[in-house]
Amino acid sequence: MKRTILGLLTAALVLAGCANPMTKTGGQTFPQAATDLTGVTLTVWQSNTLQAGYKTLFADFEKATGAKIRPEIFPDPYESNLLTKWATGTRPDLMIFQSTASFMRRLDPAKNLYDLTGQDFVAKQRFGLAKTAAVLDGKNYGLSLEPPSVFGLWYNKQLVPKPPTNLAELVDACKTIKQQHPGVTPLYDAGGDQWTTQILPFMLWTDAMKAGLQDKLNDNQAQWTNPAIVDALKAYKSLEPCFNSNLKTGTYAEQQEKFAAGQVAMIPQGTWISSDFVKSIGVTAMNEKLGWQALSTTSPTAAYSTTFSIQMPRTGNEKQEQAAAAFLKFAAGAGYQHFVDVQKQAPALTGFTTPTEVPAATQAAYAALESDGTSYPQLFAADFGPFPTFMSKLINGSSTPEQVAADLQAAWAKSAKTAGLTGF
Repeated sequence: MKRTILGLLTAALVLAGCANPMTKTGGQTFPQAATDLTGVTLTVWQSNTLQAGYKTLFADFEKATGAKIRPEIFPDPYESNLLTKWATGTRPDLMIFQSTASFMRRLDPAKNLYDLTGQDFVAKQRFGLAKTAAVLDGKNYGLSLEPPSVFGLWYNKQLVPKPPTNLAELVDACKTIKQQHPGVTPLYDAGGDQWTTQILPFMLWTDAMKAGLQDKLNDNQAQWTNPAIVDALKAYKSLEPCFNSNLKTGTYAEQQEKFAAGQVAMIPQGTWISSDFVKSIGVTAMNEKLGWQALSTTSPTAAYSTTFSIQMPRTGNEKQEQAAAAFLKFAAGAGYQHFVDVQKQAPALTGFTTPTEVPAATQAAYAALESDGTSYPQLFAADFGPFPTFMSKLINGSSTPEQVAADLQAAWAKSAKTAGLTGF
């Protein structure tokens, strides 16, 4: 997403020197950050949709240190293209990559990445990111600069003065909206684009996952045909009368448009949609009209998923690795406030200020994380297949909730076996 740069970084880079070029962390040596980066060029692997904040961070680092950043851009599908090159043994100095456990496992991080556990810049992470983002087998392999994507119910404050906090209340809210506002669609989902249809099931699963279902799935002590999974899929199907009449063909763009216009009362979405609303109606209108509420099956618990993190591969080049370490310290220190300002996001690290451009609803989502949120999508040990495709079949009637759950389980078992996970 494109964002406007708000100013130039004026803070100077301060890096501590040390006689020993390596420090012990988590049972391994981690490079000491270099203090002289003149003539150094760092190669960074990144996607072709990298956000403006990172590009600004690169420019600020170059200006502050004299080093150069050489981006190597991978086209979509970014993850598979990067992993294909990774498999050849080629390594960048840094890479901005997914932080889910399943993706981390493919990198064989214990062998190929530096363990960042215990580093000061990792300890500054908020929202439990140090324990959930780019973490595998208890070790942290990435620095997350972005706050998580939070799943929740966005609602129109005038149409929904008291937002639902669980499934039963959501059903009641749909009925009330239909009675009191017959021209308004209670819920909108984008079956045409498919990917949005997985969000509400994820929300409804949150209670069960937090209660231990995810751990059991990861250990093969439970299956995706578990009643909590099937019941959530049944609930989605039962809500179809509340959804938009074009549920099968609806789009993400139309979801935004109709919700912002007050033609739709509620949408299950991630906080990434906030920036789109800022562009379309502005922060002031958002604060007046739109609210956000955590919701799961029986409680107001928010689920969230981490985004990208910056990972540091082992290259065997001491000078390059010390320069890469310097970048991580800069990114979490002198360069971070400018990154946050450009991104117009809540800071993912302690000690920094939230820009005024972050809407109240989005801040409410982050507050929910710090109070009673739970992270689970990125902590799955394996993949559960093309869930949006499975949801499309549920919506068009070619699959039942039980069949969708069985499809999830089949994909999960295959992925776990391929990854060589214990117990599968």
